[in-house]
Amino acid sequence: MYLGWKRLKIQPFNEDGTKKGDLIIVEGKPHKGGTVTAEITGLTKDTVKVDASDIDYYISRGGVGDIKGTLGILDLPEEVADVLSGYRVDADKITYAGNSTMPPYCAFEMETKEDTGEIALFGFYQATFAREKISLGTLDSNKTFTPEPDSWTVAVGASTADDDTNGESMQKFIGDVTTDAEVIKKFEDQLFNPKNGSDTDPDDKVETAKVGQAKIA
Repeated sequence: MYLGWKRLKIQPFNEDGTKKGDLIIVEGKPHKGGTVTAEITGLTKDTVKVDASDIDYYISRGGVGDIKGTLGILDLPEEVADVLSGYRVDADKITYAGNSTMPPYCAFEMETKEDTGEIALFGFYQATFAREKISLGTLDSNKTFTPEPDSWTVAVGASTADDDTNGESMQKFIGDVTTDAEVIKKFEDQLFNPKNGSDTDPDDKVETAKVGQAKIA
C-alpha cells in the first residue's frame, strides 16, 4: 500500500536527446510547487481470446496499453510550466503559445513510500506534459483562500535508449533508501542519463550523483 506522494522529478530533453535545462524537482518547497495527486492508467493491455477446437485456445495478453497519467500539481512556477508546455519565451519574458508550441520529451520519476516505510519509485522514460486549461476566479472576502492544484495530463511512450530499458515504458523499485542507494542511483541514471548511440563521454554517469541536489531551473 502506497502512502502519500513525496516528490516528482522531471528531466526535459531536446530533440537530439541532450538535456533541456536542469532536472526539475517538485517537493513542496515554498513557491516551487508541490505534488497533490497522481493516477497512471493503461498499464494493462486489453486481452483478446483466440478460439480453436471449440475452446478459448489462446489469450493474447502481451505488452501494455496506452499509458497515460493525470497529475495534480500545486503552485508549479510558471517558468517551469512554460518549459513543460513547450511554449516560446522571448528575451523580455513574454510567453507565446501557438504554431511554435512543441512540448519536449521528458523522463519523470514519482516518489512515494510503502506502509512498511520503504521508498517506492515509479519511472517513465519518455513522456510529454500538457496543461489543458488555465483557470481564474474571483476572491471571496467571506472565505479563506484555498489554492487548487493544476491538472496535468501525461502521455507516455517507450524508451529508445541503447540499454536494457529499450522498448520498456515504465520501471518501478521498492527498497531501502540507505542500503539500496546504488540501485536507486542506477534507477535514476536510466531515466535521466539515458544511453544512446552518440554517447561517447564517460563523465555522463557522474551527473547521476547530483540528481538529488538539482534545483528547479
